[in-house]
Amino acid sequence: MSHKRLAGFLSATALAAVLSFSAGAANAAVTIQNGSFELGPDPGVFTTLGNGNTSITGWTVGGDSIDYIGSYWQPGDGNRSIDLSGNGKGSSWQDLTGLTVGTTYHVKVLLAGNPDGGASTKVAVASDGGTQADVFMFSQPGNTKASMGWTQQTFSFMAFDPTARLAFSATANDPYGPAIDGVSISPVPEPATWAMMIIGFGGAGAMLRRNRQRHNDQLLQAA
Repeated sequence: MSHKRLAGFLSATALAAVLSFSAGAANAAVTIQNGSFELGPDPGVFTTLGNGNTSITGWTVGGDSIDYIGSYWQPGDGNRSIDLSGNGKGSSWQDLTGLTVGTTYHVKVLLAGNPDGGASTKVAVASDGGTQADVFMFSQPGNTKASMGWTQQTFSFMAFDPTARLAFSATANDPYGPAIDGVSISPVPEPATWAMMIIGFGGAGAMLRRNRQRHNDQLLQAA
């Protein structure tokens, strides 16, 4: 094997070790089932689903009701979305499993608001079993069914148990609720993980520099 190929092999091996470490950390990530609400009965224009309904794969309806939106307005991701107020204040939740206790997770969600309610501010709440919660505001004026103005919001929580309930709820008791779509989750890397990745990449770079210098020295000796 030539010196150049050896240097490339060694640096690639070091880099692969770092990437393998990173992939191992990423494998601990928990996923949201059916985060874009694509799996479920065809809602047509929209369908109102009542308390306890589980027809949207992975999700359970809470509160009064929700609207399962098809072609009624522009989706945020895919072809379907949810209005968290059907005939009144509702919610949609699912239980997350396989969480790593002590790890912080980011939940991202696309948020908009039902434009039929006029120029009002819409509110959505995301919570992990009610013990950790946040409120997100959507500025209503200007959005239309053809241009919903979806914005991405991030909710963070720490896992105190391997299982947690993630719920999105309307807060106003009217039929013009917050709209959600494109829900996803990812763990926040621990400082030690970042440190190991930085050290690993630094080591790969240092190895590459040493092998390059050794190769140059050998070329000078042979000249």
